[in-house]
Amino acid sequence: MRLTIVAIQPMLIAERLQFMQLTKSISERFEIKTDSSCQTRRLGESFGRMLRPGDVVSLVGELGTGKTTLIQGIAKGLCVQENVSSASFVLMQEYKGRFPLYHFDLYRIEDEEDIGYEDWLYSNGVSVIEWGERALEHLPFVHLKILLSYLSQTSRSLLFLPKGKHFLEMITRLRR
Repeated sequence: MRLTIVAIQPMLIAERLQFMQLTKSISERFEIKTDSSCQTRRLGESFGRMLRPGDVVSLVGELGTGKTTLIQGIAKGLCVQENVSSASFVLMQEYKGRFPLYHFDLYRIEDEEDIGYEDWLYSNGVSVIEWGERALEHLPFVHLKILLSYLSQTSRSLLFLPKGKHFLEMITRLRR
């Protein structure tokens, strides 16, 4: 009987830790719905004002979910004066603002292909990566993933998944 208790106890602790990690990660997530491209751009602008050099943001979503629209807002929040467009035919476009914005568009890249990300990801600018799932092994541990989903012709869902204290604090400010 005593051996059974010893054998079950570690399992209960492991299950409890797993549950605590699950509930913690759920509370750290932040989802917002936008009803227009204008709202998505404004959200990006608010978010862009909070970004700082060295930040890396990975955008994941199907075609037409608003990744470029969000980056246009982020660029405005970083005081970029240039028109930001989809960089699909250029892997990385650099824009000048409060600090550099490195806009990656990996649509035409094979999964996990190395294009020398480290030159930008670990620099003095902000890196925003469209199709970020194609660069997973190159992302720093501390980064923000944003999952964009199509809800209707004009509405989108943006799910913020932070890794790191800085991004958790940013999400807390966005919630207000």
